[in-house]
Amino acid sequence: MAGTIIESQLTASASSATRFALAAKEDDAPIRRLLRENPLGGEIRLSFEREPDYFRGTQIAGADDQTILGFARGQLIGMGRCSIRNRYLNGRVCRVGYLSDLRLDSRARGRFDLLRRGYQFFRELHRNDPADFYFTSVTADNSRSLRFLERGLPGMPLYEPLADFVTVLISVPRNARRMRLKAEGREMVAGSEDHVSTLVEFLNSRAGQHNLATVWDGEKIRSLNRHGLSLADFQLLLDGGKIVACAALWDQRRYRQIVIRGYSHRLSLARPLLNIAAGLLGSPPLPPVGSTLAHGFLCPLTVSPDDRQSVLALIESSLAMAAERRLEFLTLGFAANDPRLEIVRRQFRCREYRNRLFGVRWKDAGSAGIRLNENLIFPEVALL
Repeated sequence: MAGTIIESQLTASASSATRFALAAKEDDAPIRRLLRENPLGGEIRLSFEREPDYFRGTQIAGADDQTILGFARGQLIGMGRCSIRNRYLNGRVCRVGYLSDLRLDSRARGRFDLLRRGYQFFRELHRNDPADFYFTSVTADNSRSLRFLERGLPGMPLYEPLADFVTVLISVPRNARRMRLKAEGREMVAGSEDHVSTLVEFLNSRAGQHNLATVWDGEKIRSLNRHGLSLADFQLLLDGGKIVACAALWDQRRYRQIVIRGYSHRLSLARPLLNIAAGLLGSPPLPPVGSTLAHGFLCPLTVSPDDRQSVLALIESSLAMAAERRLEFLTLGFAANDPRLEIVRRQFRCREYRNRLFGVRWKDAGSAGIRLNENLIFPEVALL
């Protein structure tokens, strides 16, 4: 949901005095203003914010983060971020960069030169030590951005389609209850320090079967506590004492927020009636403008794509936890061809937001880059 966002067709224009630099602590307030004042358009206008400190949400799970800023006449008018971490590609561990938080200030709309020069600055930073692979996400209904990025214009990298990625928001019922496990020998337990080594082994054994899934170790798991995810937030599904599936409920609102900035005219008119219906159904209403979406990620989620019972057990249990924490939505993410997505659609009332994932590389890099095999693409939604 927080991937590449360009809201207007970019065209070449006369270059004004601009400069690019890596973000530093003194840039915190201008960065947060840029994110706050430039929401994503659509039926619901959303801003992806980083209050009260942009840098509090960096370096998650051992990521090497770089945020590039573009200035014109001393004012911040654009930004982009690259998070490099070890991920699995074709069953191998690779250094993978995720490009996100691409924003242009409303004053810079139409500035192709700004975006092109920003990418050139980024490439120079990575020339001597590039990642093995880069990828990004673009909102699927942002047709202008898609047309622009796929044109392969001079000075721009190539954007090569990988998969459609669906972010699912499941409404949290007020009366959510934990689902009883039907299979004998199975139990759901909370994670603890005693589980770390076996949890890491389990996460990596399953992640290695997917593309773009994160490589975990004990230090990364423990470090998540600084970013709002404790070991006790992990739910481990055991069968005969062995981990067979797991999920974690991760509330990131203390440093990463999705804020409602407006509704389309049509939706504004319909919202009162929709909220009455939501109340009758026990579902969350459409929130007022200016409110922060009360949601938690179900991530990491590790369960076999064909294990329907475990998928449902983990989600039902997480919905109960979310209700206890007064969350209104549970957020999951799957590639469009992932069987787990269809399980969720059939079982739960949910809203969907579709992005497209792209591999990103430069034309003159000297190779065709890594080509992904048929493994399911499954990047962790909370790390996008």
